[in-house]
Amino acid sequence: GGGPPPPPMAGMTMRRQAPALKMLHWKKLPPMKLHNTLWEANQKMRGTNVPKLDKKEMEALMCEDAKKKKLEKGKKKKKGDATAAVKKNQKVSLLDMKRAQNIGIALAQFKQGQGKVREAILQMDTAYLDMDKLLALQAMIPTEDELKTLSTYLKKSKGDTSQLGPMEQFLILLSELPVLEDWLGSMIFRQEFALRRAEIQSRLEIATSAARTVMDSSALRDVFALGLSIGNFINEGHMLGNAHGFTFASITLFGGNKLSNRRGTLMHYMANVLRENNETLIEQLKDLADTVKRVTAFSQDFLVVEVSEVSTACAGAQATISQLGRETDSITEEDKGYVENFIKTMGHFLSTAADEVKTLGDMLVTMQQTTSQLAGYFAEENSKFVVADFYASLGGFIKDFLLAAAEVEQDPSLLRIPKDHSIFTMPDTPEEAAAREKAEQEAEAAAAAHAA
Repeated sequence: GGGPPPPPMAGMTMRRQAPALKMLHWKKLPPMKLHNTLWEANQKMRGTNVPKLDKKEMEALMCEDAKKKKLEKGKKKKKGDATAAVKKNQKVSLLDMKRAQNIGIALAQFKQGQGKVREAILQMDTAYLDMDKLLALQAMIPTEDELKTLSTYLKKSKGDTSQLGPMEQFLILLSELPVLEDWLGSMIFRQEFALRRAEIQSRLEIATSAARTVMDSSALRDVFALGLSIGNFINEGHMLGNAHGFTFASITLFGGNKLSNRRGTLMHYMANVLRENNETLIEQLKDLADTVKRVTAFSQDFLVVEVSEVSTACAGAQATISQLGRETDSITEEDKGYVENFIKTMGHFLSTAADEVKTLGDMLVTMQQTTSQLAGYFAEENSKFVVADFYASLGGFIKDFLLAAAEVEQDPSLLRIPKDHSIFTMPDTPEEAAAREKAEQEAEAAAAAHAA
C-alpha cells in the first residue's frame, strides 16, 4: 500500500466543473516506486519549485467554454436536439489508450456479446471458450488501479454504466465474477493439462532413455578404448603415456591430429580400424546419433521448470476450490449454482490430475538421477556437468567420426604411408623376423600341399 495520495502541490489550483477537452494518457507510477525519486523530493518541498499557474488561462485553454455551452442550449430546438444527441452519444473513457485498444481488439473475437462471455465463463463452456479466448480473457482481467478507477466512477454515476465505452463495461462485467483470475487460471490449466502432461512425460522418457542408451553403447566404448590405446602408443615414454582413461572433452583431439602423410587424421585411422573389426559399429553409431539428436531438441533444464509450473498450477486450482467452498455465503444466489458446478467439475478433474502430476515428479527425479549417473560414467564432476553441452559435444563427435569413416572408405589414400617413410628401410625386430619366417614356412607348406 502507498498511503493516501499527496495533496495538490503549491501553485496548483483546482479547476471548475467544466470537463477537460482531452485526457492526458500518461502511465502513473505506483506509490511504492516513488521512494528516492524526484516525485518524493517534490512532495517534501511542497511543490515550492512549481510556478503559480493562471487558473483562468488554463480553463480557457483546456476546458469547454461554459458560456458557449449556455448559448448553444438556447439555440433553435432542432439544432439544440442535434447537439444534445451528440453529447448524449459521447462515451466516457477511463482506460489507458493502449490498454483500451488491446481490449477492443480482444473483444472482437467474442461475436455473441458480453453477456454470452459471462455465461460461458461461469458454465466453464470450453466449446465456446477455446484456449485462445481463455488466454485473451486472462489478459483482460482488470488491474487493481483499473478496479479503483471503475469503482470510483460507479459510485459517482450511482451504478449507471451507459455512458462508458464497451471496454470499460466489459471490465466491470469481469470484475463482478467470483475469483475471476483463479477461475480462468483453473480453466486454462484444465484445458491444456492433457497435452502438456503428454509432452513433458515424453521428453522425460527421451532424456532418461538417452542417458541409458549412451551408457549402454558398446560401439561408443569401443571408440574410447581404441582412442586410449592409440593415445598411449603415441605418448609412450612421456608423462602423458600409460594412461588408464581420458576426459570426455579429449575425444575431440583425435580429429585434429594429422597422420604422417599429412592427409588423414587419427580419427580416419580409428574409424577404419573399428569399421574393419566390427561391421555393425557404424550403424550402431548412427542410431546413437539419432538418440542424441532427439534429446537435444529440448532443454532438460526447462523440463524442471515445466514440471514445477504444472505442479504449482495444480496446487493453485485446488486452492481455488477450497477458497470457493469457504466463501459460498458471500456468493450471490444467481452465481451459487455455477460455483457448485465449478467445484464439482474441477474436483473430479484434479483427483486424476494430482496423481499424474506426482508421476511427472517421480519421472523427473529418475531423469536427474540418470543424468548424474551419466556424468559419473564419463568421470565428470556432477556439480559441473552441463548435460546440454555434453550431448552437443557427443553429437558433434559422432558426426565427425561417421564422416571420417565415409571419407576413408571413399579415399583409402587418406591412410597411405608415404613411400619414403623410414619404416620401409628399418630392420625387423627379432619378434618381427620370427613372425616373418614362420609366415614364409606356412606359405611354403601350403603351396607344397596344393601341388601334391
